[in-house]
Amino acid sequence: MRFITIFTFIFLCFTSIAFSQKTIKHTVVEGESFYSIAKKYKVTESDIYELNPKAKGTLLQLKTVLLIPNKNYKAENKKKKVTSKNVEATEFHIVETGESLYKIAKQHGISLEKLKELNPDIKPEAIQIGDKITVLASKKEKATIITPKKEETPIVATPTVEMMPIDCEDELGNKIHTVQKGETLYKIAKKYKIKLNDLKELNEEVVENLPEGYQLIIKLGTVELENQPRDSKESIDVKPLSLENMSKAEFLIAKASEHIGTRYRGGGTTSAGFDCSGLMFATFKHIDMTLPRSSGSMAVGAGVRIDRAQAQKGDLIFFTTNGRGSINHVGMITEVLDDEIKFIHSSVQSGVIISSTKEPYYSRRFVQINRVLPE
Repeated sequence: MRFITIFTFIFLCFTSIAFSQKTIKHTVVEGESFYSIAKKYKVTESDIYELNPKAKGTLLQLKTVLLIPNKNYKAENKKKKVTSKNVEATEFHIVETGESLYKIAKQHGISLEKLKELNPDIKPEAIQIGDKITVLASKKEKATIITPKKEETPIVATPTVEMMPIDCEDELGNKIHTVQKGETLYKIAKKYKIKLNDLKELNEEVVENLPEGYQLIIKLGTVELENQPRDSKESIDVKPLSLENMSKAEFLIAKASEHIGTRYRGGGTTSAGFDCSGLMFATFKHIDMTLPRSSGSMAVGAGVRIDRAQAQKGDLIFFTTNGRGSINHVGMITEVLDDEIKFIHSSVQSGVIISSTKEPYYSRRFVQINRVLPE
């Protein structure tokens, strides 16, 4: 009994010390990047650089010890803010995973229009993890004590088939149909009065046994057709990836690699099975980047086309495997070795694997590479 009492006392002491420390020491292990470490501790990369100025602008090495801000310490030691008469009171919200301006406005009880007014330089479609959003800027007539609210994890609804609209448009203006239970390609083609072969051509990766919730392109949007034709041969000269984006690329590769061995599944975007574009769609969601849903749409609507010689980790690589010359397969580059490019993708035969452009099958079917991580 005495031993248990002593053990409990020691445990409470260590816990108290951990919570009272301003920083946490983190030792870098294989596969980690500044981006993944920041996500692990729910801080921003800027927070890490601030405590580790010598690490900024360098590549992360194994066994490096980094100081990380202790969020628990901040939560326990936040001082109450006092605003006096006619003093401007400003509060900020740090953007976390899965949040949008609409969710932030709702969380803080203000309108979306007011939030946009308070943040004129913020683009709603381009907010990123770690962005500081102004959520309150008003004058108080009387002295007011504001007690910080306890941090809560926002509850994000998981989309279900019932929540998905049957007919909608994606970012490129493509008309999309969400497959309902029992529907077939033939029934859908008949419903929209289009030829079955035309429907298949618009959805090169489609399978006969349509899973519920699969999204089919019914009609191509004008954005894709006007901005960059599928047979465009032009590429754009780009700068090498910044260290921040190299960190993101490593993080994306690590996330995609978690699914190596997962089976191929038409329309799949989860660990239950992926098609090629589904794997890319799900992977880039980890950095809050929403890609178009098909490989053809990604080729023209995600990032910019670059020369093969400029390929780097995290770029998307496209192929044609349908015998018609149109793009219908996509992967993400994991390594560039002289004239060889390795990429992770979901293949029909083997599921999620890493392949190489040195393999004759992919060497003959290579089409283009897109840079999707912004400069």
